[in-house]
Amino acid sequence: MSDQKDEHPQAARIRERAYMIWERDGRPDGHALLHWVKAREEVEAEDQPAASGGAPARNNTAG
Repeated sequence: MSDQKDEHPQAARIRERAYMIWERDGRPDGHALLHWVKAREEVEAEDQPAASGGAPARNNTAG
């Protein structure tokens, strides 16, 4: 098993997000992979604007 000190920063964020999703979902057993995939999707989506150099999308709905 790898040492968490050597872990890639994005992997650490995914792990933490997966844990938050697991807690939010009521800590169900047997859904670790689903939580990991969802967490990875969320983290990658957050990193997308930064990676492309563009600004984050804004919600331009008028009231």
